[in-house]
Amino acid sequence: MQQKIRMALTLAVALFSCTSIFAQSTVDEKKKEINAIKKNSDYIYAEATMADQQAAIDLAKEILYQNVNEWVAKQKKFAGASNVITVNTNYSVEDMTLPRGNWFRAFMYVKKSDIIPAGNVAVMKVVQKEPEAAPAEPVAKPESPEDIIKKQLLECENTGQMSTLLKNLKAEGKIADFQKLNTITSPEEYVIAIFSKEGVIRAILSEGAERTNLKTGQPDQISNYKGNGAIGIKIKK
Repeated sequence: MQQKIRMALTLAVALFSCTSIFAQSTVDEKKKEINAIKKNSDYIYAEATMADQQAAIDLAKEILYQNVNEWVAKQKKFAGASNVITVNTNYSVEDMTLPRGNWFRAFMYVKKSDIIPAGNVAVMKVVQKEPEAAPAEPVAKPESPEDIIKKQLLECENTGQMSTLLKNLKAEGKIADFQKLNTITSPEEYVIAIFSKEGVIRAILSEGAERTNLKTGQPDQISNYKGNGAIGIKIKK
């Protein structure tokens, strides 16, 4: 019995892929074979008609499982069996044209002699391993116009370079305004460039009440640069 179960397991793994024996048959031949199976008490069958082909197959499979379970429950030879194995489960799918469009009829069946008790054997579904996908390459987030302008500000080493840059950006319509910090009424709306008495750019701070040093990425604030000059730059959003 154990050898029979092992053989059945092997067959189940090899043949439970629902490969249709009707693949090469004509439509008429399919219908004849299906009708013959329906009339043959040696088989258990199920069929389902759906607008989606895979949905029809899945539903027919589910109905077949239910029909097999009902049949097994009435058979003495399966008494005490915790599992059963179905070998050589087959199906056929027919494309039908109905007034509501194309529908699919799935017919699925198994021979009663191909249903065997499995006892305590663990029946596992065989899952085909998907091909390993190549590691996804990191996709860099594209820089926004605002990020580009801030990057340009960071490249300025002195007030001369920054003055030229700001005039160009204003002419291109990329910034709305730039002026000395002490003349700005809403400084939180402005990027702040801080420079020394010698004109060396010390820091570029982000907009907002809580600012970030754009060069270091660390929290920073204007009060950390007492004794230096500052200019506000309002970037268009």
